[in-house]
Amino acid sequence: MKKIFLLLVLVAFSSNAQEKFDFPLNENGQIIFTEVVSADGKTKDDLFNNSKMFFVNTYKITQDKLKQDKANFSVSDNQYSIMTVKMNGSDVKVKLFYTVSILSKDNKYKYEIKNIFTKTEVSETPLEKMFDKTASEKAAQKPKLAENLKAYYGAINAEIGTIKSNIKSEMSKSSAAKSDW
Repeated sequence: MKKIFLLLVLVAFSSNAQEKFDFPLNENGQIIFTEVVSADGKTKDDLFNNSKMFFVNTYKITQDKLKQDKANFSVSDNQYSIMTVKMNGSDVKVKLFYTVSILSKDNKYKYEIKNIFTKTEVSETPLEKMFDKTASEKAAQKPKLAENLKAYYGAINAEIGTIKSNIKSEMSKSSAAKSDW
């Protein structure tokens, strides 16, 4: 009886010790960061111009390189950031690739950050694969893997937070003038 009780306690403890990797998922199971942001007093034209300026100012690309859909007031582009992940006592530089889309309407805009994957010198991994349903279970059994996944999870969330902040900052500016281009 004591053995059964001890086993139940250990199972309960290990399941509580599992790390939760909680990324926002769409209906297809794809990790996608999205938000509709209120922009009172701004027209869809103003927001469309600001969305183009977000890409120009953040990623230093020219307007002609952007995927623009003037009819739907949307701008998107594939980009990457270099993030630092602390693993095994060292700082590892990892490229985080993603697609950023900004769709504009009068008084609001919506951004999406999706198609996210990491790339190192030796591998390319979509986040959906890295943090699949079994990631927590695997991490609970392998402490080193748990540490690495936690490090990636923190670095990815920090980088996505920076991207979201940059979008909101650029979109809140007064409308971009044609001379800015």
